[in-house]
Parts: sequence; structure tokens; C-alpha cells
Amino acid sequence: MHLRPTTRIAASVLALVALAGVTPAAIVDVPDDQPTIQLGIVSAADGDTVLVAPGTYHEEINFLGKPIVVGSWYVTTGDPAYAASTIIDGQNGMLGPLVTFSSGEDSLSVLIGVTVQGGWSLNGGGLRCTGASPRISDCVIRDNEALQQGAGLYLTGGDPIVEGNRFEANEVTQDSGGGIAIWYGAPRVAGNVFVDNVANSTGGAIFCENSSPVIRDNLIDGNTGLNIYAGGIMSRNCTPVIVGNVISNNSTNGHGGGIFF
Repeated sequence: MHLRPTTRIAASVLALVALAGVTPAAIVDVPDDQPTIQLGIVSAADGDTVLVAPGTYHEEINFLGKPIVVGSWYVTTGDPAYAASTIIDGQNGMLGPLVTFSSGEDSLSVLIGVTVQGGWSLNGGGLRCTGASPRISDCVIRDNEALQQGAGLYLTGGDPIVEGNRFEANEVTQDSGGGIAIWYGAPRVAGNVFVDNVANSTGGAIFCENSSPVIRDNLIDGNTGLNIYAGGIMSRNCTPVIVGNVISNNSTNGHGGGIFF
């Protein structure tokens, strides 16, 4: 049996539950109530929280369009140690994408305070978000791989909020966006850390095309675009807002170590 901390519920989560209009919201404990995170999602009702105990979970999860919160005990304690110790693991490329939003999720669909690692996919080894606008917050997204784009996170369409996460050592082996690849939509990418991400082509940390992202207050350090453009940020046919970031020590064998437009 797992004795989860109950000292407090994060104010932001309570606000999300209230906005969902579901009273009272339930907590589905994993693995006590359900053995896997995905079964927790399946059993959850709108406005519920799927609260995941520390441990390593070898699975792929899909939010199924549900306005729910999925997170570690960080949700109830605010302790980032739980984000580091609650791991969705792709077993070094056997699974991926590990987290999927593809059913029109909005900002009431929240992934918070977990580690997503070791996933592999054509696009989006760690997380893939297609036509959805969830909130991805306070997670560690590391050591994921994609063949084409968005090893850490692949976004196409929608206006997701990506904030307070750490993107580390994600790698695209052929194309662009080691940390994040953005197509279409207007995501908000704010307050994240991007370190040691690699793209074989362009945009070691962030690649965006045909989109209007807000990229604000991030630390973008030590990322690599190996062959063509932009160790840090690559923007092509975009209208981005790029404000207040620290962009340092990024490199490329082509043009634009920090940023290339």
C-alpha cells in the first residue's frame, strides 16, 4: 500500500477542478486503485485527478480527450523530488510516444510533475500533441528519441501550454527539434529549461514552422543543431514572440548557434 502525502492540494489543480464544473472531484490512486496510469485515466471522470505514486511505469498513456489531471505526488506536496521519482519509461525506445494528446484536449487536461524518458517514435518520442491544447507543467522530459521531429515533444495544431519543464538530452536522429518541434497553432512555451538536446539537422532545442509560438523566459543552454541551422531555436515561416530567454552555449556546424530565422 502507498501512503500518499495529503498535506495540501496545489492551488492550480484545485482551480482547474473548479473550472471543470465537477463537484466533488475524485482522486484515482495509481497503483492502489488502478494498477497502471492508463487504467487510471480510463476510470477517471471529468475533473478527477489521477495521482501516481513514485515508481517506474513502462507504458504509453493517452488522455482520451478527458479534462483530468495526471500527476505525481508533486500535485499534493509541491515537492519536485516526486517529479524525478515518478517515471514513465519507454525502455530505451521500445515504447513511444509515451504521452499522447490527440482528442481535442484543452487546458483542463493537465500532465504535471512526472518524468518522461526513454521513448522513441517517428515524431514525438516523449510526448505527442496533435490538434489539442493541454497543459504540460513541471515535468522532466529526457533521453527521448525521434527519427524526424520533436524528440522530447511534438506539437502540431492547437495552443498547448508548456511551462516549467526540463527538456534534457533528447535527440532527433534525422531532422529537427531535439527538445520541441512545433507545427501550426500558437503554443506557449514558458519557463522551461532546455539542456543538451540534439537535432541532426536544425533546432537543437526548439524548431517551429508555420506557427505563432510564444517562447518566453526559458533557459536554452548547451543544445546542438548538428548540420544545418540553429543549436538553440530555429524559426521558419513563423511569427514567434521570443522574449526574456537566456540563450547560451548552443552550437551548430551550419548557421545560427543561438537562433536562426
